[in-house]
Amino acid sequence: MPAGMELFAAGDDSAWDLIKDVIDDSDYYVLIVGGRYGSLDEGGIGFTEKEYLYALETKKPVIPLLHANPNNLPRERTESDAASWEKLQAFRAKVEKKHTCVYWSTPDELKARVVTSLMSTTKRHPAIGWVRADKLPSEDVLSELLMLRRRISELESDSKEGGSLAPPKGTEGLSQGGDAFSVPVEYSVFGDGDIYKRAGTRLEREISVTWDDIFSTIAPSMIDDVSNPSLRGKIRQFFWEETRDLVSLDLKSGEFIDSFEVSQEDIDTCVIQLRALGLIRESDRQRSVKDTQSYWRLTTYGDLRMTQLRALRRPQGGSV
Repeated sequence: MPAGMELFAAGDDSAWDLIKDVIDDSDYYVLIVGGRYGSLDEGGIGFTEKEYLYALETKKPVIPLLHANPNNLPRERTESDAASWEKLQAFRAKVEKKHTCVYWSTPDELKARVVTSLMSTTKRHPAIGWVRADKLPSEDVLSELLMLRRRISELESDSKEGGSLAPPKGTEGLSQGGDAFSVPVEYSVFGDGDIYKRAGTRLEREISVTWDDIFSTIAPSMIDDVSNPSLRGKIRQFFWEETRDLVSLDLKSGEFIDSFEVSQEDIDTCVIQLRALGLIRESDRQRSVKDTQSYWRLTTYGDLRMTQLRALRRPQGGSV
């Protein structure tokens, strides 16, 4: 993104401060010298030379492009004043001594030299450059990156915790595997029985289960990763089967259960409790960018606990 110095009038101190700011913000300084030395500052030095010296002072890569033969330029494009002409020659000599210069003779040749010289210099001296405002990450993207960074930290922590064969420290005060967990459920009963004379009657019931009951039922499906919706669906299915088995004892011939409901909050509680007990953890497996689902799997301790709950045991007193 060029910032041409010819666009800035260097007639006072404030203008010179502006020019210095532009040079400070630039990655490269392109010096084009033709047949004129240019206007002078109060000290008798040309502003172009002054800009060049400031670029050197700030260690900007300089790309010098000098006219190949300023003596052949038309009179109106060269210095008519002898003193200014001498300053121009001295300036050219200073630049040629300091740098490997590129020379040009025509405007088209100058254009080509600018392009090739910039490409060469940017390869040899890579700089920060500029980014279009519409290419900058939005606040939402930055927030998402921060969330992902925190997520990575959580996954790394979970991964470390998942390698233990013992429950996490600090879980002693939590409700454990054999403790009861009561969950209210709703369901409808349809049929012609005497108890439910109106089809679609909405009923409530409280199901009491243990954490071992819940975990031993859903754990086999979590040996490999299971998606978050699938995990919650399996917990809901567990409560539906518990409700069906309990309520079926009260049903009469021709009646059946329909429209079962368990609150999302209670399902959330189950997921949180199993995680808190160190039985499950979120998976850290790499997935496709398009896959935005979160996944769960057993911890090492959870896998051990599942085996203890589900593996068949030899009958006491039996023989092989």
